[in-house]
Amino acid sequence: MLYEDIESENVAILASMGYERDPDSEEVETYFLKSLKDLGLTLPNEKEGLKIYAKALCEQIVSGDLEPEEGVRILESFYSKSDYEAIYSIWDELSEDLWMVNDRDGCIFNTGLSAENKNEYIKGVAAQFIELLETNLPDRFFYLCACPECGYIGENELEVIDKPWMPSKLYRIIYKRGQTQRAICANCKRPFPNNMSDYEGRKQYLSKKC
Repeated sequence: MLYEDIESENVAILASMGYERDPDSEEVETYFLKSLKDLGLTLPNEKEGLKIYAKALCEQIVSGDLEPEEGVRILESFYSKSDYEAIYSIWDELSEDLWMVNDRDGCIFNTGLSAENKNEYIKGVAAQFIELLETNLPDRFFYLCACPECGYIGENELEVIDKPWMPSKLYRIIYKRGQTQRAICANCKRPFPNNMSDYEGRKQYLSKKC
């Protein structure tokens, strides 16, 4: 910036601090904020800053500048840092699935993930996440499902599979618990349509929205 006709004493001082062996952190922050003001720049709020950082990390994963599993390790913490904003649960769940495929050869949330394809799979999730950040998602996005059989996208229905002929109140009296249910497509009734915690479900949603 010092070479682009920007005259700011604060910017010059801030730049010179980079040569100090142990600069004072409070002093650095002071001149950093003054430099932003001189340059007419503002810091993004915490939510926007997290989004910018997440996108940058995903771009590094996709480009190969950041190891995929290391990227997941960083991004999984964004779920709690964002005060549990749903979009970041993608990384928390992917992290859990990676542990499972590495340790138990199975996963819960991400269809098709395996120990053999995990690096490419993570890159796919990262590319998809960038697209999600740039898409105006509905408020109940993570309540949606995507049926791979009929193409339906919407909220699923629940089907009672544990003695469905028995009234629920009677079942509770006898067995002291509710009846077992499973998710089904609201359109074709296929059991277990993909949900939006699943890479494949999100892929189907995005392809239909294009």
